Amino acid sequence: MIGSILLSAGFIQSLFLGLYFFFQGKHKRQYSLYLSFFFFFLSLTMACNLIYFSGNLNEFPHLIKLGYFFGFCIAPLFSFIITRYFVIPKESIYWEGFTLVVPLLFLVYEAPFFLLSGEDKFLSLTKMQSNEIFSETNLFQIFILFFSFVVFLRTYIRFRLEMGQFAKDLYWEGKIFENYLLLLLIWLCFCILFCIILPGKTSESISNLGFSIWILGFAWHRVYLDKKESHDLPNHQSEEVKYQKSYLPEIQMMELGKQLENILEDKEFLFDGDLNLTLIASNLGISTHSTSQVCNRYFGKSLIEIIQEKRIEHAKDALKNSDDTILRIGFAVGFNSKNSFIRVFKELTQLTPSEYRKKYKP
Repeated sequence: MIGSILLSAGFIQSLFLGLYFFFQGKHKRQYSLYLSFFFFFLSLTMACNLIYFSGNLNEFPHLIKLGYFFGFCIAPLFSFIITRYFVIPKESIYWEGFTLVVPLLFLVYEAPFFLLSGEDKFLSLTKMQSNEIFSETNLFQIFILFFSFVVFLRTYIRFRLEMGQFAKDLYWEGKIFENYLLLLLIWLCFCILFCIILPGKTSESISNLGFSIWILGFAWHRVYLDKKESHDLPNHQSEEVKYQKSYLPEIQMMELGKQLENILEDKEFLFDGDLNLTLIASNLGISTHSTSQVCNRYFGKSLIEIIQEKRIEHAKDALKNSDDTILRIGFAVGFNSKNSFIRVFKELTQLTPSEYRKKYKP
């Protein structure tokens, strides 16, 4: 009973988050639409899990094993959408190919089953032994969990590397995603252990219930903080609270874009290791949401990308025209570590700082 309630709540919250990000994308941020599609897809997965958990698969035989396919798709889809939503540099084509091939291989492997009639599918389900460690259903469950763990882990590492270059409050929203990704990774580890200790429907139910709780927590935390940020603005910005959710007019957006460009021309400001979204918004005299909107519409990039590119341009000049060490140059232009400087430099120039200096220094 409690399990059905939690799964139903997870399904409803997935729909709610899909609608939340959909309307956010319609009125404020285009990339939110990607996230809305993910949560709509997740609601379909939760619906399949609810049918399975409630024991009603005999009424929907064509959904048998479809939940496994959805399970294989969740992590790659989430990873793809997160990179678009936060405008993180794209994954390599080899990694994206790998995450696409795994769900397709499952479809090919199970193609004969999916082509069966509903009656034959139900008969095959009754013959399955799901309470053994090496049963087909339990192995699929373990494989899905392990595959999801690998994809989410890579996403989490890349996310931390990207966000770690800036002050913690540069992207308050990114911090929420980072924390919930970590919680999800820990939960996936426990779920794999459950599949070994309690194979079968018990471990599947525990996994699905835990994921539902994760969705409920994320939904509350994400929406609550979005509202909290508006309430926490200083009194002198109270008039902007109403405006910050709106879409900036084109003329105003162009003016603010030029102002932001001029602000970032100040080297002392740009190279500040504590540079953050709040500080930039304060200089522009607008809210953080509006600042992000200016970045996306005027520059066609996220604030992180803009800052990275400008810092790397100054670093290139320093590499060509000075004998300072790479570490010194990296810190001088605002990076917090040598590794992050080298990684970003190579992503933008296809060369390491040492290779660039060797190639272009007179």
